Amino acid sequence: MPGAGAPGLDFETWVYNLHTPSSVPIYVRASHPKLRRALLISLPLEVINFWVIGYPAGGHGISHAAQYAAVALQWYVLHLPGIIAGDRIIYLREHHPILAIVLFIAGFIDTALLLLFFFWMAGLARRTLRKLSSPRNQLA
Repeated sequence: MPGAGAPGLDFETWVYNLHTPSSVPIYVRASHPKLRRALLISLPLEVINFWVIGYPAGGHGISHAAQYAAVALQWYVLHLPGIIAGDRIIYLREHHPILAIVLFIAGFIDTALLLLFFFWMAGLARRTLRKLSSPRNQLA
């Protein structure tokens, strides 16, 4: 079966790669440690943000932290796509459990994106500091 596998790999290598522990061929597998880290960190953050702090306009949160303006603002900003969807789609307005799931997923995705941005900024700052402190710049 030539041509059944990846370009440039013979069939035996391609079949062997299919039986790796992750069962994804090596030429397809990609590693994204920053994304994985952001998703793992954002899950407990969103659980705390959604269930402990709660919806700022409602009084159903475990704590009263949502009454502070800065906490309420970050809650609204992180859950804005879900709030917009709940405002535009009548079905979501009428079914509160589904709207809660939409708000949780929107907050989870936005928290992960925000963490990815912070990781990118930290890497950029680290590279800039490394370039500024290199011995080549100190000689000039």
